[in-house]
Amino acid sequence: MRLFNILLCYFASVFYILLIVFLLYKNPKSRLNRFCALAILPFTIWSTAFVFFHSAISPDEAMAWLNIASIGWCSFPSFVLFFYMEFTGYDRVVSNPLMVILCIIPALFCIYWQQAGYIIAGIIKQPYGWSYIIKPTLPLAFFILYYIGFVATSIYLIYDYGRKAKTKRDKKAARLFFITPLLTVILSSLTDIIFPLFEITAVPPIGVVFILIWANGFVFAISNYKLMDLTPAGAADEIIATMSDALILLDTDYKIAFANNAAYDLLGYSPYELQDKPFDLITAPAADGSIISKLLAESDDVNNHEMYLKAKSGENIPVWILASAVKDKFGEPTGIVINARDVREHKKIEQDLRESEEKYRSLVEHALIGIGIHQDNKIVYANEKFATMLGYTAKDVVGRWIADIIHPEDRSFILERVERRQSGSSEPDTYEIRFLREDSSFFYALISNVLIDYNGNTATLFNIVDITDTKSRIELEQINKELESFSYTVSHDLRAPLRSIKGFSQALLEDYEDMLDSDGINYLQRIYTAAKRMEGFIDDLLKLSRLGRAQLCMSSVNLSEICREIAAELKDLEPQRRVQIEIAKDITVYGDQSLLQVVIQNLLQNAWKFTGKNPNAKIEFGIMHSEDGPIYFVRDNGIGFDMSYADKLFKPFQRLHTEAEFAGTGIGLATVYKIIQRHGGKIWAESHENKGTTFYFTLPL
Repeated sequence: MRLFNILLCYFASVFYILLIVFLLYKNPKSRLNRFCALAILPFTIWSTAFVFFHSAISPDEAMAWLNIASIGWCSFPSFVLFFYMEFTGYDRVVSNPLMVILCIIPALFCIYWQQAGYIIAGIIKQPYGWSYIIKPTLPLAFFILYYIGFVATSIYLIYDYGRKAKTKRDKKAARLFFITPLLTVILSSLTDIIFPLFEITAVPPIGVVFILIWANGFVFAISNYKLMDLTPAGAADEIIATMSDALILLDTDYKIAFANNAAYDLLGYSPYELQDKPFDLITAPAADGSIISKLLAESDDVNNHEMYLKAKSGENIPVWILASAVKDKFGEPTGIVINARDVREHKKIEQDLRESEEKYRSLVEHALIGIGIHQDNKIVYANEKFATMLGYTAKDVVGRWIADIIHPEDRSFILERVERRQSGSSEPDTYEIRFLREDSSFFYALISNVLIDYNGNTATLFNIVDITDTKSRIELEQINKELESFSYTVSHDLRAPLRSIKGFSQALLEDYEDMLDSDGINYLQRIYTAAKRMEGFIDDLLKLSRLGRAQLCMSSVNLSEICREIAAELKDLEPQRRVQIEIAKDITVYGDQSLLQVVIQNLLQNAWKFTGKNPNAKIEFGIMHSEDGPIYFVRDNGIGFDMSYADKLFKPFQRLHTEAEFAGTGIGLATVYKIIQRHGGKIWAESHENKGTTFYFTLPL
């Protein structure tokens, strides 16, 4: 029994020594390997001393070897904590001399107290060798707290590391490093602390042997997960195994010598199922590796060559390939390495883009209004309608100077306006213009302009309507409907890709935030915020376009009651504000209730918003009587505006204040204007800066 115990400790000692040699041989320059060897060194001292402890003849000799063993069992919690800190990324703590000293001091105290006889009270001769008895003392309590605290911290660090690990390899390794010390601590604490404390000496103190479970965990992790084998070959294997693109290696007979996991996943085969199979098994149409060889004959590398790979299911998968010849040290070809990237999603996007371009091209080409683009004072695009208005073909118009198609009397003024607009100055978007036809006659037109990016540079997209004769009024009404339909179609079709941008950016923020650095998170947040703001613009634009098509449902409408409901909602949203709201009683009109509610809501919301900085805010809704009939008004004592900008007030996306000062899309008042116009009324505003604004509108009786 005694001999078996001695051999057990001897085996443990030899194993620990071999493990240290193995670690330092694997990668002697690695800090992680050195810390791992340092963590195993106390176990080596402990097990070696226990060989002589159990071999001792006298109690004094046994106690001397037990004191030497205490150097190992008193210091291992500190060195194990160092290793776990290094392994889990807290290497800065281990590199701090002060922290190292603070962690070593408890071990030194425990070694000293053991040498002085404060921890182990005595030893007893047993058939298996020697055992010892522990008496409850303050030094023992300190040792137990130090032991539990340091080991528990190590176990928590590896648990937290495993929870945050991104790869299966790291998660499995963390699980192994978590389970083996937990099991070891339980068993070794029983035999080496709890049993001796209760004077149970029938079981030998073999904690150092149980720690072999922990050490075997190290060996398994090193050999199976290559955790500390930080060689270029190990790193290359890891990269190849985890890369997202398919990697295929062909031998000189164009057979598949190797394929990574991504290749098997892409093609639907089980691992190693393609080993030694001909390359034409996975090409569509079937063609051996000579097709790659021919491409390589033309150049040293093949970059982004498009071809199809055939999956096990029979699906032809479009891929972009990069290929290079593999040569030995004598320059002789030994194979071909192929990197294949799945481009099915890219193909789908290309197809969707082509369909979208065709749709809008058809829409523009067959529009009932003239549409064109000019850049650097030249026409770069014209649809058939615009060309027909000028008496040309579309091909003849493109490339002409815009000055050549503008009436001489308007030419200088219009060209100056174009130059100011493209330089960033504020200019009217819509105005009348006279165009010259090919036969030198001219016609009056209403033109609308907007700046766009065209081939990477600023250009102007314009559409025109001929308003020369009385028929133009009927035509204008028809074209306005066309414009509204065009605006609705463009806005509606923009929502789907915008929703994708918003949704995927939000998904990235929620699911992959811990994988991104602060810049990446900031960029995604900015994308999400911009998409959300653009979504609001599109929603407002859709609402505005619908106004032109919606049929009016006329009835008696109590504007005072609508005002009271909206005012209550505004107060509920910002209960901390003290705003005096005065609403005239029983103001009733005849109109479309839902649309007039939009009018009142926009006007009251504007008044509420622009009085936000006035502690004595006041908003009033009332009625005045004139010779032409009643005039309704919404008045506030808010920030007001410069009346020189009043012509911009009711135009879409025109704002008199910045987004930072007051939120909004610039659509609200344009919507109000259109609703009042559809009712046959008028709307206007009067304002004084820092004194307030009054909006007046009329509605037919």
